[in-house]
Formats: sequence, structure tokens, C-alpha cells
Amino acid sequence: MYNAPVSPDRPQSAIWKSLGIKKPDKALEDLAPYAEYLLLERGYSPRGVRRYLQDLAFWFRFLQAHSLPPGPEAVRTLLLQERWAARRVQGFLAALRSYYRYLAQVRGEAVEDPTEGIGRPKAGRRLPLHPSPEELRRFLEAFQDAKEAKMLSALARFLYGTGLRISEALSLKGRNLVLEKSTPVAVRVVGKGNKERLVPLSKTAREALRELGPPQGNVPVFTFLQGKRRGRVPSARYVEAQFREAALRAGLDPRRFTPHKLRHAYATLLVENGVELDAVKDLLGHESIATTQIYLHASRERLKEAASRLPEL
Repeated sequence: MYNAPVSPDRPQSAIWKSLGIKKPDKALEDLAPYAEYLLLERGYSPRGVRRYLQDLAFWFRFLQAHSLPPGPEAVRTLLLQERWAARRVQGFLAALRSYYRYLAQVRGEAVEDPTEGIGRPKAGRRLPLHPSPEELRRFLEAFQDAKEAKMLSALARFLYGTGLRISEALSLKGRNLVLEKSTPVAVRVVGKGNKERLVPLSKTAREALRELGPPQGNVPVFTFLQGKRRGRVPSARYVEAQFREAALRAGLDPRRFTPHKLRHAYATLLVENGVELDAVKDLLGHESIATTQIYLHASRERLKEAASRLPEL
């Protein structure tokens, strides 16, 4: 039988709460120190940490079920059994590699990386699927029937108007706003890897904040405005669920109206309107220009599609 290496550290339940996990199962309990490391030291988003933990829990259950020691042969056996798509394999291998490096480099344990020597399959680059401005207007109108219509509508417009990740937006507080004559003009954002960047506010973003009334000091920017949860910050999962419901009410594909798709819309429309890739890279907080180039490809695809609609002679 194989179990995950047990750490002597016992983080508080706040770690699981911050990840949106009410009660971790046995496969996850021993991963609490690693989850804390990803959240606090590596600056991963709660969603990214949950994904890594799910893959690791799956890995440990596989080892136990097949009585296998962790190693390249076990990885190959699992991949042969699951027959995942290339992108899924990439994510799984990344989770294993990150965890075993953490054990070796951070905790000083004598473990080997089981992904060593495993080839990484190439996955075709997917172009971001984002909504058009007209679809966004329909989407925003659908919030009129939501309980937290004012907050959700403002948050959606703010995400579209800044390109922030949902975790970045929900962590904003009054002290993160940069003011000029009492008017917010930019936000200081702490993104992946705890790197801070300054994001100027578009007119759309400024109007969203004006509607809510910018908070001061340590007061969060986006909170519930009514009911028992008034003043509390919504979870990313709550926001994603509400966005999905609004899209369905508007008769739109909910896959195109996640918080991250609003970030895609922000980036692609900037590129289409002539903003240099270097500037878009800095606004989005990308480490590499290669990550930002996907929006240039998306822009070209939209132009190609537009040109293809010309009637033939």
C-alpha cells in the first residue's frame, strides 16, 4: 500500500477554507502543507491549487490500488490506462513534477521525480473563445434577475475592463486603488508568483467602481451587498456559477462567459485595436511574451473569418 508522504506540519483549516474545500478526504489531508506552499509562497490561484491536489489524490489512489511504488513506470502505466488527451497529460505531469520537487527542494526529502524521462505530448494551441461586445451587453442585462445583481454586474464589467484574473479582482481592497483627485485611475495587483503590477483602469472599469462606491483602507472592493453575507467577499466558484446562470438566461453559451473569458476578451480586443503585445503582456501580468501572442493569433483568426464572408463572384 502506498500513501502520500506525511508532513509533520498541520496547517489550520483556513487553508482548506481558502481553497473552497469544506472537508478534505483522506487522500488530500496530508497535502495541506503543500497546498499552503502553493498558495502563500508560489502565489498560485485557489483554482490552480485545487487542480494540482485533485491530480495528486488521483495519483496516490492509483498507486495504492495497483500496489506500485512512485516512479516513471507507474506514471507510464497510469497514462496507458487513462488514455488522456495531450493537454490533460501535460497538466497531470506538471502536478506530479511540482509536488516531488517541493518534497525534495523545500522539505529536503530523499525522493525522485517520477516524471523524469516521461515525454511531454504536444498539445495544439487553442485560441481563446471570448464573447463579443454585443454578447457582453446581453450578458450584463441578464444580471437584472440575480440576487446580487449590482455587485455581479459591476464585477463582470470590471473584469472585462481590466483583464484581471478572478482571484486578483476578489482580493482587491481599497488600499489597492490608485486615486487622482479622489477618483480611482489604476489598481495595484498582486498576481502569480506574488508579483505586483499596476493596471490602469479603463472607462468601463472606472464606471463599475463608481457604481459600487470605491472602499477605503482594508475594505474589500467586491462584497455581497445584502443578506446574511453582506460585507463578505464572494468565492470564485460562486461568481463562476452566477456568470453561468446569467449566460443561460440570456440564451448564450456559458462556456464563453466565465471570468477568465472576460480576461480573454479584454486582451484580444486590445490587440485588435492596435495595442502592442509588450503592453498587453504587462497589463495581463504574463511572464513571457509567448503567452500573450495567443491573442495576436486570435485577432488574426477573427480577421480571417471576417474576410471569408465576402460573397463570391
